[in-house]
Amino acid sequence: MKKRIHYNPKRTTRARELRNNSTLSAVLLWQELKGDKMLGYDFHRQKPIDNFIVDFFCYELMLAIEIDGCSHDGKEKCDSFRQQKLESLGIRFLRFDDLDVKQKMGWVLGEIQAWIKSNSSDTPLAPPSRGEVKFPPSKGGQGGVERNTQSNTHLIKSIATQLGFSFCGISKPEFLSEEAPKLEEWLKRGYQGKMNYLENHFDKRLDPRLLVPGAKSIMSLGYNYFPKKDLALDSDLKIAKYAYGEDYHHVVKDKLKEFIFTIQSEIGEVNGRAFVDSAPVHERAWAAKSGVGWIGKNSLLLNRKMGSFFFLAELILDLELEPDGPIKDYCGTCTACMDACPTDAIPQPYLVDGSKCISYFTIELKDEIPTEVKGKFENWVFGCDICQDVCPWNRFSRPHHEKKFEHHPDLEKMTTADWQEITEEVFEKLFKRSAVKRTKLAGLKRNIQFVLK
Repeated sequence: MKKRIHYNPKRTTRARELRNNSTLSAVLLWQELKGDKMLGYDFHRQKPIDNFIVDFFCYELMLAIEIDGCSHDGKEKCDSFRQQKLESLGIRFLRFDDLDVKQKMGWVLGEIQAWIKSNSSDTPLAPPSRGEVKFPPSKGGQGGVERNTQSNTHLIKSIATQLGFSFCGISKPEFLSEEAPKLEEWLKRGYQGKMNYLENHFDKRLDPRLLVPGAKSIMSLGYNYFPKKDLALDSDLKIAKYAYGEDYHHVVKDKLKEFIFTIQSEIGEVNGRAFVDSAPVHERAWAAKSGVGWIGKNSLLLNRKMGSFFFLAELILDLELEPDGPIKDYCGTCTACMDACPTDAIPQPYLVDGSKCISYFTIELKDEIPTEVKGKFENWVFGCDICQDVCPWNRFSRPHHEKKFEHHPDLEKMTTADWQEITEEVFEKLFKRSAVKRTKLAGLKRNIQFVLK
């Protein structure tokens, strides 16, 4: 039995506008679906609704879209009858579950857009490619984006805060002339170890305009992952904090997709790409240029208000925004990170020998771990947080609010014997969506054996 619905006049008007819209707008659809409650118009009952049953009908494309809750009795039978009735009238019926919509919005829109593209010769929509989203203007529809840099900059930083990002800084894309000789020397010294991919795309790594033609602004974003409980304090074996929960690549990338959709709905047509440690982007350099922090002696970005336990992400857009200037270096004479590194991976300030880092040995290196570092891992079996844990600026770290970054409750119960006897089943349970799966079970076992034997 359905609960009684109390109609909101403003939302009712909005529902009618959507119902009567002659073309389907991905941006309008996104705006209506992204809230906890999904507002729509049920064209069967010819009245607006405000619950988890949403129907959109596109007259010109003869397309019915239903985002349906799980509360119907005999839902499958009802949907089958409805589909037959609609298709007999020449109307295509697409149905998505509300959980699919909330958790896989990009996929849902992709399905809708793909159908529109293949069934209409006159549609401005195009399916998004990896890391890039292009949509038609959502405001006015005439003349594209209003290039008001000041108001757009303020708006975008406000959106970043609403989406849970800890900071948002803006820089202007250009050739990183100061970083070029540093990167070249770093590679010549072999500090990349066997991470050969770091030798590729040298030019793109230094000039983002080669990655995103027409780029005018780089947004550097930080997403906090500092946990409520540091498992390394009480655990026999340790994994890096960033790997406690779901893989950040997926979590943050979903946030960036929502960010782009929101920009589209508020500003208009903006093109660009989103990056989360997934392409040759010199992310720390751009973050430093944008003033959200400075690069510390351990080569990580440090922020005065939250330390360094955050993921970096970038949106490179063709939208003109006001760049922020860099801030000064606040490391001073401190050498805590250099002094604490057990493998001497920081031979001099601001320079890290990646081939000596515990994270490299336990994650990136696929061969056997060299015997010369035996006994130096301090029980780290996936990644390492030593240089961050000792950094004075991390006293300002505060626990994150991202549920997807929470660890499996059984992880803190693991004993040395449990680690030694870990099975595929336990591995999958503890690290179902974690970055730890990069090493696979075999790699994790190798690390455990190296540390314990």
